[in-house]
Amino acid sequence: MLKRKGYVIWPAYFDASISRSLCRKVPLGLSVRNPKAEQIVEAARRLGWSAVIEPGSHPAFWWRKTGKVIVDPGKPMKKSEVIRALAKLMKSGESR
Repeated sequence: MLKRKGYVIWPAYFDASISRSLCRKVPLGLSVRNPKAEQIVEAARRLGWSAVIEPGSHPAFWWRKTGKVIVDPGKPMKKSEVIRALAKLMKSGESR
């Protein structure tokens, strides 16, 4: 098994067009339309975290080659806290 430092974050976690029962992890109020891996990396870097894009597709949407982002917050955090912090920044960046 490969060991990674950080959390695997998929763009599908933030997609407003995907239901929570499939794989969206944030409420509709924090979700965005068609999120890109680059947006996640930008949000993570604005928080001062390291982030790297790797190729891949979410298992529920194997035909979409969206890529995945490995995010390392540099401090102990739950994955849900990381996702919520990224979602807030992505949502605020969308409205600009």
